[in-house]
Amino acid sequence: MSWVVILAVAVALASGGWLLARMRRGRARLAPVAGGAPASAPGEAAAVDGEGAPAGAADDPGPAMLPAERAILEQLCGRAAASARPAPPGGDGDLQAAAEAAAVETLAGIRAHPRYVPRRPQLLPQLTRAINDPGASAQSIAAILAQDPALAGNLLRVANSAMYARRGGPVEHLERAVALLGTDGLRRTAMAALLQPVIADDGSLFARCATLLWRHTLQSAGFALQPAPGVARDDLHSAQLLALVCGLGAVVVVQVMRDSWGKGGAGVPGVDTMVSLLDAWSVRCARAISADWGLSERVRQAMDQLADDLPDDALGPLARRVRMGRALAAGQMLDTDGPAPGGAGQA
Repeated sequence: MSWVVILAVAVALASGGWLLARMRRGRARLAPVAGGAPASAPGEAAAVDGEGAPAGAADDPGPAMLPAERAILEQLCGRAAASARPAPPGGDGDLQAAAEAAAVETLAGIRAHPRYVPRRPQLLPQLTRAINDPGASAQSIAAILAQDPALAGNLLRVANSAMYARRGGPVEHLERAVALLGTDGLRRTAMAALLQPVIADDGSLFARCATLLWRHTLQSAGFALQPAPGVARDDLHSAQLLALVCGLGAVVVVQVMRDSWGKGGAGVPGVDTMVSLLDAWSVRCARAISADWGLSERVRQAMDQLADDLPDDALGPLARRVRMGRALAAGQMLDTDGPAPGGAGQA
């Protein structure tokens, strides 16, 4: 066996071991929900099950037990509430209930509300082909991005984010981003730049929540891209795309909540309400808004599995990799930011 093959095997094993170690830490910090049926979608009867991880020992050496999505959202929404500027007093119970009902009605028919439905990025098919082409160079990928000035700007923002930032000052030109990131780095960041939502962080609860949700999305997409033994490169990029589209759905849910509470004069929702709406509707919205984006059958099937909230052991490899990436990203954010203050922002 040549030294090249030995090195490749060593890198693959090290990567798998690193992901496993991160998963163990994530499980310790974000414990899965044990037992009990999951909460139903607000405004709907309970229709799905499997929110929590499958039964098993907490110290299972394999990554079979993942934190419940609700536990991840509680941390993100709690931190958003703690860091948001003070909100005006919330409305009474009737106003809150009316705002929640309005949000659920909009989310259930999200495609009937064009203002919330991002159009399919025109460059998505071209960029997907380039990313999956092992012969594509960084310059060829950058040439695709340069066709859209807004997309090039998004790439620079992603390249300067905490997930991808490099030493040596901010990245201000596309050419420098290409030189710093290289072909592999550009493959990782290009899709995130393509799907980057517009978030004006004005310090409000909704803006802070959307910002943190997208930060978590970028990090989970990065983890989904980590090489692992037996996982093909095409699968890694499919998992990244799935993670990004699901994150885009979460941002849409926040936008709907912002408008529903604003129109009704209900102030802001409590963290529990935000978590429930995000948990119930994020992936469903992602599925609805991307219905005509030409996603592959495997990506759409994986999205269906996540939308149906299947238990971990019933997920296919693509959906499971995305769920694992979300857990790893949440654990990383806990490591860097610490846990959200208890009860912050509760109405």
